[in-house]
Amino acid sequence: MSLEKVDLNWEEILSGAITGIVRETESLKANIQWGHGASFDRYQKWGKTISGCLAEMALAKIMKSYFTHSVNNFQGKDLIINDKPVQVRSQLFSKSYKSLIIRKGFKAEDYYFYVSDDTPTFYFHGYIQAKDCQKCGTWTNFGKNDRPFVWSIPLDKLKPITEFINES
Repeated sequence: MSLEKVDLNWEEILSGAITGIVRETESLKANIQWGHGASFDRYQKWGKTISGCLAEMALAKIMKSYFTHSVNNFQGKDLIINDKPVQVRSQLFSKSYKSLIIRKGFKAEDYYFYVSDDTPTFYFHGYIQAKDCQKCGTWTNFGKNDRPFVWSIPLDKLKPITEFINES
């Protein structure tokens, strides 16, 4: 299957990276422990925050939607696309993809998109509405007893992003 993809230009990458830096700085200032028990070191957290911000920006770009550069939106939606609440899940580009993760406490109306980062190119593996995660996913902690359980949705269960325009 061919994946939809978009390239960010260097100005977009710079502005998204700055937003990511501001987000991580605010997390540090507020002493917010993120990662749900994952053992990321400080450098990994900076990198993951910047990469995640760029993935949001890339999704907004390919969907022709506005990217707000939001900060301190810890419990809110990442984007609004076609008046719908969107959450972005991302990881660095790899040939061995895992799954899209949805954590407990999700909002049923939110749409979750899976994006992989090969800066400056971003790939879009698909999306699912959170209310459908129990139909398509597995409730798991991946055998890591120090981590919380999540819904793990295999990538082949995601809808192509080109179908998002038809969601009502």
